Amino acid sequence: MCGIVAYIGSEKAGPILFDTLKRLEYRGYDSAGVAVKSQESKDSLEVLKSAGRIADLEKVYLKLGSPGETVGIGHTRWATHGNPTDRNAHPHVSGDVAIVHNGIIENYLELRESLEEMGVQFQSETDSEVLAHLVRMYYQGDLAGAVTKALGQVEGSYAVAILCPRSPYLVCARRDSPLVLGMGKDAVYAASDVPAILSYTRDIVRMKDGEMALLYKDKIELRDASGASKPLELEKIEWGVDAAEKGGYPHFMLKEIHEQPRALQETFAGRILEIEGDVRLDLGMTDFEIRSLNRVSIVACGTSYHAGLFAKYLFSRAAGLPVDVEVASEFQHIQLRPGTLLISITQSGETADTLLALKKSKVCGVKTIAITNVVGSTVTGLADGTIFTRAGPEIGVAATKTFTAQMAALLLLAVRLGKARNYLTPDQARKMLMEFTRLPGLVQSVLEKREEIKAIAEKYAYAECYFFIGRDFLYPIALEGALKLKEIAYIPSEGYAGGELKHGPLALITGKTPVVALATCGKKVQSNIKEVRARGADVIAFASEDDSDIVKVASTVVELPKTRPALSAVLCAVAVQLLAYYTANKLNLPIDKPRNLAKCVTVE
Repeated sequence: MCGIVAYIGSEKAGPILFDTLKRLEYRGYDSAGVAVKSQESKDSLEVLKSAGRIADLEKVYLKLGSPGETVGIGHTRWATHGNPTDRNAHPHVSGDVAIVHNGIIENYLELRESLEEMGVQFQSETDSEVLAHLVRMYYQGDLAGAVTKALGQVEGSYAVAILCPRSPYLVCARRDSPLVLGMGKDAVYAASDVPAILSYTRDIVRMKDGEMALLYKDKIELRDASGASKPLELEKIEWGVDAAEKGGYPHFMLKEIHEQPRALQETFAGRILEIEGDVRLDLGMTDFEIRSLNRVSIVACGTSYHAGLFAKYLFSRAAGLPVDVEVASEFQHIQLRPGTLLISITQSGETADTLLALKKSKVCGVKTIAITNVVGSTVTGLADGTIFTRAGPEIGVAATKTFTAQMAALLLLAVRLGKARNYLTPDQARKMLMEFTRLPGLVQSVLEKREEIKAIAEKYAYAECYFFIGRDFLYPIALEGALKLKEIAYIPSEGYAGGELKHGPLALITGKTPVVALATCGKKVQSNIKEVRARGADVIAFASEDDSDIVKVASTVVELPKTRPALSAVLCAVAVQLLAYYTANKLNLPIDKPRNLAKCVTVE
C-alpha cells in the first residue's frame, strides 16, 4: 500500500517521478503528489499534490511548464489517517523540508500536541506530517542528522524519502516498510518496489530495517542503525521491464493467470530429486529437527491464508503433522510450544501483520520458515529458512500466480517433511514428485478452457450473490474463489465447506444464486449439489474429466484434467480465477486496481 519514489541525477526530476509513480499504481492509492527542487529559487520547493489519479496530476504539472530541477520525491497514498483529500496527500512540507512516508506513526498524536504547543501549524489530518515538522525543527545544515533525531522520536513503522533544497543529497530510511534504491548512470533512484525503477536501472539495493541512505546523484551512502557506514550490497535484477508490462494482454491479471504454468515450473525447478524421492529446500533445519516436530502453525493473510488452509490438509497426510492455520492479525504466539514449526506465508514478504506474527514467534524459540515471492524482503531476514516461489513480478492486485506458486511450494515442503520424518516411503515420494512435474501442463489445459469459462462468467455476471462450495482440498479453493469475485467483480460471494450448507447457508440459496461446486475430490459434493439444485439454484461444476455423475446433477460442467486431489486443487484455483476475471471484465470494472485495495499491505 502507498508508494514512494525519489530521484536525484542529471535530468529533470518531474517526468521521471510521474513515470515511476505510474508503475506503482498497482499497489492501490487514492491521492498522489510530487515535490521537486525549484528552478526559480534554489532554496525553495515546487509541490503538486491532489486526491485522484496520477495522470490528472501530471496534466497539471505539464500545464505549469514542467517546473523543477533534477531532484525530487513523489508518493501515492492509500488513506489511513485522514480522508483522501488534497491536503492529506503527500508530500508534506514544513518550510523547505518535504517528506513522503509509508507506514504508521503510532505516537503521532502525542508528537502533534507537543509541536502545536511550540506554535507549529498543521495543514493535514495525517500522522505523516509530524515527521516534516520534526525534521525541519532539527535541521541545521545536516539533513541526515536531523532525520536521525526526528525518527528517534517516532514509534511505529516507516519508509521515508526526505528532500531539502539546501541539502546536496536526499535521505531515505526504513523500518518495517519496504524501500529499494537503484544505481543508474549519473542518477540514483528510490522506490517502494522494484518495478517502479526497472526501466532506469537493474542495479538495486534493498534497504534493511534501521538503515538510512544518503542519495547523491552519483553515489549512495548507506548507514546502519548506529549511524556507521555500510558497504552496498548491489543486486542485479534478472527479469526485465517487459515482465512488469502487459505483453499484449488487456489486464495484468489475465497475463498473470496465463503465466502460471511457467511460475509453477520455476517453483519446482532444481528442487525435485526424482531418483532419491526427495526435495531440495533451504529450510534451516536438519532431518533430526524435522523428525522432532509435533505440530505446524501457519500464519498468513488473505489469499496466502487460503494457501495455508490447503497445507493443513496436505501436511497431515504427507507428513503426519497436525496443522493450525491462523489469520496473522489474530495470531496468539503464546500457543506455540517446543516442537512447533511456524510457517509464514506472504507474497510480498512485507505484509505487516504476518511480519509481526513472525517476530512474536521468535520469543518462543520455535523454528520458522517463510514462503515468499520476493528475494531480500523483510520476512527473509526473520525466518530460519525461506522457500522462494519464483513466480516473478505480480502487478495485478488480486493474487493469481503467486497463490498457485505458494501451493506448489507447499507441495514440495510436504514431501520434504514427509520424507525426513519417514512418513513417506521413497517410492511414495517419487510418485508424488513425478506427478508434480505434470502440473504446469495440466494448468495449461485449464487455461485452454478459458472461452468455456468466459461464456459461463458472462451468463451470470449480473448475479447479486455467488456461492462456492468444496470439500477437502477444495474447501480453501472455494474460499479463494469467493474472495476473487469480491475483490475484482464486487459481487458478494460466500465460500463454504460443502457439508456446512445445511447448517445455515441454505437459507440464502434461491433461483437467483449461482453456486460454483468444486467437484474434483470425491463424491460427497454430489449430495450438496442436489441440495442447492432442489432450491432452484444453477450449479456450475468444475469436475474431473468423464465424471458422468456430476454431469447428471449440475446445470453446467467444466471438465478439468484428472489428477490426484491435492493437484486438482491447483487446477480449480486457476478455473475460479478465470471465472472471476471474465465476470469483472463483462462488468467493465478496473480489474488490476480494485477499489479500496492495495497490493502490499504494509500497515497493521
